[in-house]
Amino acid sequence: MALFLWEMKKIWRPVLLLAILFIGVVYYPIRPGFYLDMTDHDVIGSAELQLSIGWLKQYGSTIDRLERAELEDQLIGLKEDFARQITNVSGASEAGITGYDSYLAWEDAFYEKEDPPEEERALHQSLLDNTNVYTIGMLISFMDNYDRLAAGGSAIDTGASIDPPSPAAKASIRRITQAEENKGVYGFLPSSMVNDIDAFFHYFAIWCSFSAILLLAPALVNDRLHHTRPMQWASRRGRKVLNTQIGSALVSGLLLMVLNCAAYLGPFLSTGTLQFWRCPMVSVWPGSFPWFDWTYGQYLLALLGLTALLTLATAGFITILSWYSANYVSVLLKAIPLIFVLEWGAIPWIMDGAGRFSGKPVRLIGQPGAEFIGGILTAALALFLCSLVYRLQRKKNLFI
Repeated sequence: MALFLWEMKKIWRPVLLLAILFIGVVYYPIRPGFYLDMTDHDVIGSAELQLSIGWLKQYGSTIDRLERAELEDQLIGLKEDFARQITNVSGASEAGITGYDSYLAWEDAFYEKEDPPEEERALHQSLLDNTNVYTIGMLISFMDNYDRLAAGGSAIDTGASIDPPSPAAKASIRRITQAEENKGVYGFLPSSMVNDIDAFFHYFAIWCSFSAILLLAPALVNDRLHHTRPMQWASRRGRKVLNTQIGSALVSGLLLMVLNCAAYLGPFLSTGTLQFWRCPMVSVWPGSFPWFDWTYGQYLLALLGLTALLTLATAGFITILSWYSANYVSVLLKAIPLIFVLEWGAIPWIMDGAGRFSGKPVRLIGQPGAEFIGGILTAALALFLCSLVYRLQRKKNLFI
């Protein structure tokens, strides 16, 4: 244990951690933070989210037919709110807009004009900015989708299934048919929120992998630069020291991911999305269909587990490269191709749309859960290579 703690101390150097922290602060608002902000700042997505939050508090995680009937009263109330809000919009009454129905008639005429006057453009934008028109539109859309499904319609009719020639086409149709067997009770998890959270985890996984490379790249190079390997191998522990070094590097990669989770937890919780934890992923809101009967909470745990697998794989790969590097320049040159393969190739390909129809691996091979299989195989490959390196080094001549 003392040797393990010593190897951990060699990895976790304060200067290196400060550099990782600085890069992380710069990276966050560019990618993962941007998509977290979108869960509440996109006007259509925000309307979806606020409606769903209200239903969650009132009805629970699903809406049945009796509860669907109550949405008519909610629509009436929103239209009354709209009628009050337009009294504060300059030019609305002059344009003949006195309620939501007259607004729709005015908007249809507005869009029919090839080049509307600047005054009408300004009025249209003011109506969008200062009324609940988006909320009304999203509620009407939800009610129409609910009624279509309750009447025997299917998400297949709206193009939710995967199109041929993808080998996953038939599996997607079977999945939708199986998920829609319980007619009349439907979830309302906002699809725009799920898309933004998916993108957040996509870039979060990239950061966890990249930060692991930054932390572990110099780890085993130091021993070669300071000529400590022969002394380590000649010690009482002998070449088993390498086993401890590899283990400490893998544990450090996962520990760094935990710290990244802690750092990102505050902004993530601020979105309020965790209140949908028990909501089913299958939703009336149109979006990428889920492959499994997961709740939103199970979906988040699956993405987190996939991120952990990819981080572990990264830690294993960079540890091997660090072992075979003679100096810092050498490990940097080796790390660049690894960064390109992982951060621009494997990780985006595996994480994007994971667990849903939009996932690329399943569209390619036709097996639901292919992205999770890919994550497991990638981590297994890294661990196998680490084990192989350890065995080869145990047989190596000390003086070669």
